[in-house]
Amino acid sequence: MNFNTEIEQPSNTPKEEPLQVICSGILKKDGKKIIYVRFERGKNYAEGSIPQAKITSQSGFQTEEIAQLERYLHEHEHEIVAQAKSVNLMKNFMK
Repeated sequence: MNFNTEIEQPSNTPKEEPLQVICSGILKKDGKKIIYVRFERGKNYAEGSIPQAKITSQSGFQTEEIAQLERYLHEHEHEIVAQAKSVNLMKNFMK
């Protein structure tokens, strides 16, 4: 359920803490497919989803960073979908 990627961070963001991207498998909500995506950097987090490409909750990220994460969701949707397809929900549930 986890894949790391390099996301260019704004110049005012410390470079020491890597940004980790975690995605769910493909789920259904209200009859539509959805993938939940969580960004983590130290104690900071932001959560969003595909296909909406919107951050729905966050803590510790600045407005500029949220906009950048939403652009990332939009621009890398195909990559995120491919990763989500490889998630085995039952296997991860049983861990």
